[in-house]
Amino acid sequence: MDKRTTVHLDEILAEVPTATLVQGDATREITGITHDSRRVSPGDLFVAISGAQHDARGFVRQALERGAAGIVAEGPVEIDGDTALVQVPTARAALADLAVAVYHHPGDAMRMIGVTGTDGKTTTSHLIHAAMEQSGVRTGRLTTVGMTTGGGNPPVYTGFTTPESGELQRMLAEMVAAGCEAAVTEVSSHALELQRVRGVPFSAAVFTNLTPEHLDFHGTMENYAKAKAQLFTMAAERGPDSFGVVNADDPSWQLITADGPATLYRFGLESEGLDLWAENIRLDTDRCRFTMVTPWGRREVVSAMPGRMNVKNWLAATAVTVGLGGDLDAVVAAAAHATVEGRMQSVAAGQPFEVFVDFAHTPHALETVLRTLRAQTKGRLRVLFGHSGGRDAGNRRPMGRIAAELADTVMITSDNPAHEDPVAISAEIVIGAQQATSGTDDVRVVIDRGDALRELLSEAAPGDTVLLAGKGHEDYQTLATGKIDWNDAREARRTLSALGWT
Repeated sequence: MDKRTTVHLDEILAEVPTATLVQGDATREITGITHDSRRVSPGDLFVAISGAQHDARGFVRQALERGAAGIVAEGPVEIDGDTALVQVPTARAALADLAVAVYHHPGDAMRMIGVTGTDGKTTTSHLIHAAMEQSGVRTGRLTTVGMTTGGGNPPVYTGFTTPESGELQRMLAEMVAAGCEAAVTEVSSHALELQRVRGVPFSAAVFTNLTPEHLDFHGTMENYAKAKAQLFTMAAERGPDSFGVVNADDPSWQLITADGPATLYRFGLESEGLDLWAENIRLDTDRCRFTMVTPWGRREVVSAMPGRMNVKNWLAATAVTVGLGGDLDAVVAAAAHATVEGRMQSVAAGQPFEVFVDFAHTPHALETVLRTLRAQTKGRLRVLFGHSGGRDAGNRRPMGRIAAELADTVMITSDNPAHEDPVAISAEIVIGAQQATSGTDDVRVVIDRGDALRELLSEAAPGDTVLLAGKGHEDYQTLATGKIDWNDAREARRTLSALGWT
């Protein structure tokens, strides 16, 4: 991906008064900015951001060897006197502010849409993107699945829900260069707390829901909510034309929007009296149908995304699209075909049972998907899932309990255990399953995800539903020995083929 920018150092520093050039040539040409010394290209500024485990100033030499045009740091750095050195009070904030200047304020050239929440960020972002493009507005998209400059261009995987500000601003600049008039991005709580979206002028802020996650980082639910609320504060600061879109079925919405834009669109399921709601919801295995009621009129919607949660996601997408001047009928047209990789993704190979892949990796998300599938399953509901190592260990027992209460077969396996023992992770989930007050006794542990998947699919009978949860679109598995190739949908197709289904 080309950076497509050239600017002189003194021009950048003029926009960031907290940055001081202490040595070097102020007229040096800058072509990019990064905090990762491994990604430095000739002409880049390297911003040394220290983390809990390291002092980034230790990577300055590597950055210079790769052609860095200058160094930005909080403290003193010993480098050649001809090398540009910029000192700043806070490196992370400086990275964001400098990146905005380096890439010529790309957010100002587009209508920026931010989507935050625990669950549903990716799907909602993709649906907004589909509806905006159906309305004739070329729209960039940056989500967990990847970045695209719209216009039918395939996504490029980035590895982050919301990348660091240097990468983010570069991607926004690529969208502008490609002709995008709008851009939708997932905004994680980490991104808000770590100032990755600092300087992004959000025209619309979307809140999906709030359930326990990332408490290993935020500490408390209150802190987690405050982090999410920053998106709405940023939208309000942009000006009176900005607006918020919130799931009013979630009790946190008032806290999230307390300092948000004055214009607010509240949505919910079968909640007459909100700004947008759904009536006559009918759920099928491969789609959902509902009547959408909005300030701009009523429409009958047939969505290619099944599940009640996707009714909500379409309500949010509608509020954003029409709120930004899009067409209500275009939203309906987009709903008929829009799908999202790894989100209630059907895997069909002629087998007489349903197989779905979903990213559900929190208690709330897992419960939502299982309740959706429970209502439409004639036979046994079978679920395979695990939990990531090193994060949110408090979610493991609740997920085990929820699975045991709602599914007929629970297969516990590995899901990016990293350096944590997958056997210990699974044991925590099993304890939760044993705490279920009702439900199944068919709870198994098969640590190898491939073996677990094959066992579950080989047992499935006509009328059953198999849910492969937790990994969604991911194409890897992180083990103690490193990353290996893995994708649930791909492996499910291989297994179904081996079982004789084509």
